[in-house]
This record gives sequence, C-alpha cells and structure tokens, in this order.
Amino acid sequence: MIASSLIGHVIQLLEQIDADNQPADKITAEFFRAKKYLGARDRRYISEIVYGMIRHRKFIRTLIKEYVHQNPTSISLEGPHVRYLSQAVAYSVAIENNSFIAPHLWKTQFPKVDLEEFTQWMKSNSTLPFLSNDPVTYLSNRYSFPEWLVKDLFEKCGDQTEPLLQSLNIPAPTVLRVNSFKTNRDECMNRLRDEGIETTRTPISSDGLIATKRFNVKTLESFRDGWFEIQDEGSQLVSQIIAPKQGMTIIDGCAGAGGKSLHMAAIMKNEGNIFSIDTNTERLHELMTRSKRAGISNIRTIARSHLRSNELVKKADVVLIDAPCSGTGTIRRNPGLKWSLTEALIQRYIEKQSELLSFNSQFAKPGGRLVYVTCSILQRENEDVINAFLLKQTDFKPDRSENIFSAGGYSFQLPFVSLMPHLHNTDGFFIAVLKRAN
Repeated sequence: MIASSLIGHVIQLLEQIDADNQPADKITAEFFRAKKYLGARDRRYISEIVYGMIRHRKFIRTLIKEYVHQNPTSISLEGPHVRYLSQAVAYSVAIENNSFIAPHLWKTQFPKVDLEEFTQWMKSNSTLPFLSNDPVTYLSNRYSFPEWLVKDLFEKCGDQTEPLLQSLNIPAPTVLRVNSFKTNRDECMNRLRDEGIETTRTPISSDGLIATKRFNVKTLESFRDGWFEIQDEGSQLVSQIIAPKQGMTIIDGCAGAGGKSLHMAAIMKNEGNIFSIDTNTERLHELMTRSKRAGISNIRTIARSHLRSNELVKKADVVLIDAPCSGTGTIRRNPGLKWSLTEALIQRYIEKQSELLSFNSQFAKPGGRLVYVTCSILQRENEDVINAFLLKQTDFKPDRSENIFSAGGYSFQLPFVSLMPHLHNTDGFFIAVLKRAN
C-alpha cells in the first residue's frame, strides 16, 4: 500500500479511537475486520503508529502547541481531522527519529507550512526546553501521563518515577504460562518451536515463557490442547507466592476468567478445592471452558449472587482477592487507559476494594491466609487500602511467617510485594499476604 494511504488509515483509526469510549484494542480489531484488503504488514505498521501516538499523545500535542505558539501562521496544524497528520509527523521525527513517509500528503493538507522546518523544530525541541522546571509538569508532558497521576507516583517513587513512566510506554512482551498439570516448560518450548513460535524462559516465574513475537494463540494446537495460557509474569508470581498445596481449600473471590485459579489448580496437581467466585457469570463460563481445556476439574465456579449464606465461612486455607482496580500497572499493554482514568474513578475503586476485603475475609479459617492483589501501582489502592482494613479487622495481621520469597535472582520482601515494570519487566502488581489469628 502506498505511504499516503497508510497514513490515511492511521488518521482514520485515531479519529475513531478518540471519538469512542471503547478500548483502543477493540476498536482497532473492528477497524481491521472491516478492511480485509489490508495485509499483515500494513496492519502491523498502522497499529504500531497508532499505539505509539496514543502512548505519547500528550508529548506530541505539547510540541505542536508550542510550535504554533511560536509560529502563529501555522494554526492549521491543529485543525479538525488534519491535526492527526501533524501529530503523526511529530511522532515520527520526535519519538521514532524517522523521516515522514508521505511528504506529498503534507503539502496537500498544509501548503503554507514548510515540512522541513517543522520536522527540524520537532527534533530540536524534543526535550521540551520551553517547559518550566517543575518535575511533575515535565514528566507529565515528556511521558504523556495525567499530571495528577504523575504527582501520585512522584510522591511514592521519587527519582524512580521517570524510569517507571518510561517503562510504561514500552510495549509489554507476550508472556505465556505453561500448564504444569499437562506438561513442563522445556516440552512446551519445544512444541511451540515446532509450531513456529520461539520462546525464552521468564526469569522470575518458574512456569513462564516469553514469546519473541506476537501470534494468534487460537491457531496453535498446543494452545487448544491446554498446554499454556497467556498470562503476565507478575500475575503468575501471585500464585507462586501463595504456594497452594494439594488438598487445600482455596477461594478466589474475584476470579473473573480465572487465570490465577487455573494456575493454582495446576500447582495443586488438580487436588483439593478451588471455589472461584465472581459477579460476572459470562467470565465464569469462560473459566469453565478454560478449565476443560487445561484438564482441570477441582475448580467450582459460583456467581456471587448465588452464594449461600455461611456456605464457605471460615472454611478456606487461602482467600485470594484479585481486586478490580485502576490497572495502572498494565498501561504498557493498554496505553489508552491513562486517558480514561480520573481521581473520582480511583476513589470508586478504593471503595469497591474495601468492600471486597470485608466480604471475602469471612471465608478465611483461623490461621488461614488472606491475599490481596491489584495490578495498580498507586499507594492509595494498595498499602492504604490494606492499612485501613487492618485497623477495622483486628483478627488479621500481616503474615510474616516467611519474610523472603526468592525467584530468578530476585528477593521479594513479604508480606507486601510490589512488582514494577522498570525493575522486573512485569506488569505492575501489589501483593499483600495477611493471616487470620488462630
């Protein structure tokens, strides 16, 4: 496909994403389904540019806004529809350090703005020298994050804020969890290689593989045979920290489609009982489909609305609460997320997290563990929620029976573990391990 047509598709897709509240990946999938004439290489080019522009949206808009401020006659760069073209050029030269591939399109849209002058200015000002020295303002614009979010992270992480934000703008790898109930890592690696997929071992999770390229899992026989699932390494670490044993009773209080339930079941060798609870029955149906594929039979799904009074009270050795959250630890997978988050939404998540802790804590038996997990990197959804819970529920304490969890050369200080993309190359996770008094 010619360059101007590719850029035209980029502009069209970006407009659709900005005009719709649906996740960018869903809109992109629908966009490509409607344009079957696009080949794999064209789709890859378009999606990489689009997602790159979403990741760096505030940065490139800040550059263009300043350019127009210094060059008022170039106001057309910010016009409806065509602004995506000027943003695509700014992204290409300031982020990718590439030349713009469709200069004729530029001349058509912006006949009075010199492309060479524009691109040189973008390169010369890519460090945003015109901004104030305030670190929050600079980091917010340089890495394209809402200012309130950068302020939160800066107060928590200090000089680690910049590498954290930088890591959240790098696309996440495709990570697989090998189903240890059916196979092992080496066997799965070899079978995947035979299917054309090269992988390497994850450094932290003993069940993980990192694929060297993206692929459609549903086309692989190894996937259909239940040999692996797609699951981030940080998510896998949750089950390995829990270390469930055969014969245990475990409650997954926010099971969703059951990635962690399935992992715990595999570690337990399909022995014992896992009760996977959720409010979303469709996701629970998906869990049962996945269980069948994985050869797992010790998982029982229960819709929360159907949970009988006292059915599981004080029965569980482990209660896992994988709480709904802002998802800030997963922004590298879903860059549009940072633009849909608000402080009011965070507060609603906090209220829900507190309710889920209170509700699910009743299931932990005396001496049992309560494990709280989020894929958030915000203190207010993590340590603050746990500390508030411990003030109310005095029969729970941080579980310090095992102070260190070691894996892949990393040592994690229990009972509170924080996984960070810039330190561990995982999604951001928080894990708190509590214990009920005997």
